[in-house]
Amino acid sequence: MNFLFAKLFEEYVRKNDSPRFTITLYMSIFYFFLAIVILLPIKTYIEKIIFNNQIHYKQSTIIIFVFGLLLAITFVVYYIYIKKGLIHKLTDRYQTRKINKLILYLIIIFAPVTLLLLTATITVFLNGGQIFGNEIKGLLE
Repeated sequence: MNFLFAKLFEEYVRKNDSPRFTITLYMSIFYFFLAIVILLPIKTYIEKIIFNNQIHYKQSTIIIFVFGLLLAITFVVYYIYIKKGLIHKLTDRYQTRKINKLILYLIIIFAPVTLLLLTATITVFLNGGQIFGNEIKGLLE
C-alpha cells in the first residue's frame, strides 16, 4: 500500500491539490476500514463466545468509539507520514516505478470498498445471517 500512497501523493502534488491533508484523509480512511476488518470479528467473537450475547451497547458508546478510533488513526497517520516525512521518503523510493493512472485510481477507489465488503462477509460468517438471499449459519452459533 505504501507504493500506492506514494503514487497518490505524487498525483496530488502534480494537481496542486493540498497533498498533505488529502493523502492524510485517504490513508486514515483506509487504515480505519482495515482496523474495522480486524476489530469487528474480534468483537463478535468475544460477545458470542465469552459473554454469550449478554452485552448490550448504547448507540452513543459505539459512535464515540468509532469517531475516537478514526481521530486517533488520523493523528497517527499525519504524524508518521507527514510530520516525520515518511511520505516524501516513499515518494523518493518509488519514483522510478510507474503505474497507470487508471489502475491507480481504480485501486484507490475499490480498496476501501473491498475492505468494507470483507468486514460484512466475515461478520455474517461468524454471526450468521443472509448474503445475497442465501441463509448462512454462523460459525459461532
